[in-house]
Amino acid sequence: MELSQMENVYHALIEESDRLLESNPDATRLEALGEALIRVEKDGSYSDLRKAFQFAYLYHVKEEKVQPNHQLTPDAIGYFISHLLQLFNKDPIRLLDAGSGTGHLSMTVKEQIEDTELFGVEVDPLLAQMNVNLCDYLEVPMDIYPQNIIEPVRLPQVDAAIGDLPVGYYPLEVEGFTTAFKDERSYAHLLMLESAMSYVKDDGIGVFVVPSDMLEEKNETIKKYLSESATLLMFLNLPNSIFKTENQRKSIIVLKKKFSPLKNNEVLIGDIPDFKNAGQFKHFLAQTESWYDSYANDY
Repeated sequence: MELSQMENVYHALIEESDRLLESNPDATRLEALGEALIRVEKDGSYSDLRKAFQFAYLYHVKEEKVQPNHQLTPDAIGYFISHLLQLFNKDPIRLLDAGSGTGHLSMTVKEQIEDTELFGVEVDPLLAQMNVNLCDYLEVPMDIYPQNIIEPVRLPQVDAAIGDLPVGYYPLEVEGFTTAFKDERSYAHLLMLESAMSYVKDDGIGVFVVPSDMLEEKNETIKKYLSESATLLMFLNLPNSIFKTENQRKSIIVLKKKFSPLKNNEVLIGDIPDFKNAGQFKHFLAQTESWYDSYANDY
């Protein structure tokens, strides 16, 4: 059976990264894959090449355990984030990916919204380098800042920000953040969200993957932020089927820069159906479009 172009590139990435591991046994699998991206001969559509990278990455993290923050954002989430961005923005979009990791989420959005100017901020040097190499491999320009977005970054104003935000405590004290806790360590995901939104133009949009209990647990600081600096538009729970445990469950939050009470609309709160249920998911997309039409008529 003849292999598809995507399969050919996938096998080439695996073979090249295996060769690199043989010549440098101290390298990690992800380091080898990052190097393979800029060495391998490739042929295929943008989608083929992106998916070949995705499957090669998943293969390597199955063979060599990585920390949770090194996992890729699933395609279905990236496609849904693209849908939400397209509701609120006309092309072209200047887009910031906060904690951009390998850049795979940005590349998934780029596949759906071609006229997008990309900016990424990633503090992990391994992931930032993977992002650089992935951009080279896919021939996609992206300005990548290898630093912590919670600290000041010389970024331009953007139309929208996205991020699959890493969950956990931030080890350092911070000043000037509404979402910071006064007497204990703050949540990194809240600080990253607030920092990312600071680079969004007024009335621009932020779409973030966050813990599902974000508005419930220790919620005073995020509620203060959402009553002063941003408007909560949507809070949508991702399907249970993509998480191993209830504690890992995440949601998608959609914010507008600046606070202005919604007029005739209520915040869209709901459960995203299983991505594999095409009928239910199509109906849910129509619900988001209907909500947006009502929202847009008010402004």
